[in-house]
Amino acid sequence: MNNLKLPLVCLFLSNTCIYAQLQEEGSKQESQNHSSKHHIALFNGATTNFSHESTSYTIGLDYEYRISKLLGIGLLGEVIFADSEEFLTGVALCAHPFKGTKLIAAPLVVFSEEHHSEGHEIKKESSFAFRIGAGYDFHVGKLSLGPTVDFDFGKTEALNYGLSIGFGF
Repeated sequence: MNNLKLPLVCLFLSNTCIYAQLQEEGSKQESQNHSSKHHIALFNGATTNFSHESTSYTIGLDYEYRISKLLGIGLLGEVIFADSEEFLTGVALCAHPFKGTKLIAAPLVVFSEEHHSEGHEIKKESSFAFRIGAGYDFHVGKLSLGPTVDFDFGKTEALNYGLSIGFGF
């Protein structure tokens, strides 16, 4: 039994050192993935408008500046390719309560164009709306990929859903 004490102690100490080193490398990797103060993302998805009972292709771009580990503030813009094309822009307040989870709230300005078949008349209008949403980002290095779901309400109500691909810097 005495002959086994030294190898067991050596094995225990070496495993402890390896575990500590792996934990340190893991925390460095995690802090690198989530320590970016700036994040820009491209959104690709669809918008279902409940007032018009239609679903349209949507692309967007958003930027976020992380104030702290929990909070960020950003800008967003989207184009909804419907019969009457819409452009949305807003200032978003972002919360990151859990690893990868993103909750947003944003007042929006909606610019829309309506084309009438009678002649070449174009009717332009703007309105205010509000967005609440959630998403989850999977990080690979400085890149992020994840689903996003937003609910917009104002003049109309719409559900916006799709995939965001981003880059932290």
